[in-house]
Amino acid sequence: MKKFLTSLTLAIGLFSSCSKEGDLIATTDSQGKTTLTFDATFNGTDFALNKDFTLGTKTFNFNKFRYWVSNVILVNAAGEDVKVAGSYYLIEETGAINLVGVNNEVSTTIYPATKREDVSLKEIPAGDYKAIKFGVGVDQKYNDNLSLQSGELSQLNGMTNVSWMWLTSYIFTSATGTVKDGATSKTLKVETGLNSNYKTVSLSFPQTIKIGSSKSSSIVLNVDLAKAFNGVDIIATPSVGAAQATAMATVANNYATNVFSVKSVN
Repeated sequence: MKKFLTSLTLAIGLFSSCSKEGDLIATTDSQGKTTLTFDATFNGTDFALNKDFTLGTKTFNFNKFRYWVSNVILVNAAGEDVKVAGSYYLIEETGAINLVGVNNEVSTTIYPATKREDVSLKEIPAGDYKAIKFGVGVDQKYNDNLSLQSGELSQLNGMTNVSWMWLTSYIFTSATGTVKDGATSKTLKVETGLNSNYKTVSLSFPQTIKIGSSKSSSIVLNVDLAKAFNGVDIIATPSVGAAQATAMATVANNYATNVFSVKSVN
């Protein structure tokens, strides 16, 4: 009888151990996701279309603000880069856009009015993270060959340009509307593009953020569009494109170093 009880106890113990081991495997916090938010502002005020913003003596009013975020990297507590696969996102606030067709003719295709500031970063190895890196624009591999696809890259969103290079390439950032200074009023169109103006932003978090399957998390960045115009006489140069190479480079550098900051991590 003792031998039978001993065997039964051992069998129960082994079953319990296997169950616990099975539960452990099933609940391993190996991957997670986090929400990355780009909170647009202008000189400390919440950004919105068709709204007047004052900066010094100038008044800005926008009908479009769009930019590509690409190649997102999270830096873990050990200082290792964790790349987010296929991370090409179009962040935007825009009204409806008539897309340009063949020979720059306006097509019948309309890109709908859109406001997008959140992206979900998925399949992130569980752990603590202390910083984030990302590109503003589209890297050369995809910028030079629009037939290649990754993430949200597409020619069907009105963010390509055929006049900057011998081949069609992406517009990296675009802010359009009007700017006034006293009695002077100008149409505003400030865009960046070209491989030389692809920039990487690096931001440290105020504290580490834990990412895992069992806990929701978020990273909120402040995006101050006003700082994109630092160092540019926007009344003298209200249109910034490839023909204004120096001004375009200045704007691109502003996106890399001034426009983005960490608002909160949770």
